[in-house]
Amino acid sequence: MSDKSKAHAAALRQQRRRSKPGPMLWVVLALMGVALVVMIASLSTQTGMGATPEFTATTLSGDTIQLSGYRGQVVMLNFWATWCPPCRAEMPGMETAYQQYRDQGFMVLAVNNGEAVQQISPFASTLGLSFPVVLDTDRRLQTAFAITGYPTSVFIGRDGKIFASHTGGLSLAQISQYVETGLAQSPGAA
Repeated sequence: MSDKSKAHAAALRQQRRRSKPGPMLWVVLALMGVALVVMIASLSTQTGMGATPEFTATTLSGDTIQLSGYRGQVVMLNFWATWCPPCRAEMPGMETAYQQYRDQGFMVLAVNNGEAVQQISPFASTLGLSFPVVLDTDRRLQTAFAITGYPTSVFIGRDGKIFASHTGGLSLAQISQYVETGLAQSPGAA
C-alpha cells in the first residue's frame, strides 16, 4: 500500500470516529423523547372515567347551580383561565356548540380557575358567552376533578358519569364529536 493510500485510509478512519454519535447526542435524544411523551400526555384524552364528583357552586351571574341538577343532559365542564390563550381560542367553538346542541340536552359549565369576578366578567362579556360561567374562587372544583392543565374539558353523560376528559384546546369539530357521543348514549348507559 502506498504512503498516499495509507494516509487516505487513516483520514477516513479519523473521519468515521468523528462522525459517530457521542454520549451527549444520546442524552439529548433521550431528553427530547421524554419531552415528547410529556407533551403528548398533556394533550391527552381519556374515556370511560366513571363517577363524577357532586358540587354546588355560584355562577358569574350570581345563580347557584348543582351538578346533579343537570342529570339527563350531556354536560361539558370546561376548566379554564383568562390568562390561558388556548382557553380563549376554544371559547367561540364552545359557544357555537352550546347554541347548536342545547335544545337536544347539552349544557356547558365553564369553571374558572379561581380568578376574581373583575377579571372574569369582561372576558365572558367580550366573548359573548351565554352558557353559565362557574366561579371556583377556592379552586375546590379544580381539586375535585384533578385538573392539572388548562384548558381541560370533562364530558359527563346523561347518566351523570364522566365519559371523556380532554386536556388541551378543542376545536368545534372535536367538541361536537364529544357532544354527539354523549347524546347518543341512553341515560342508563354505563
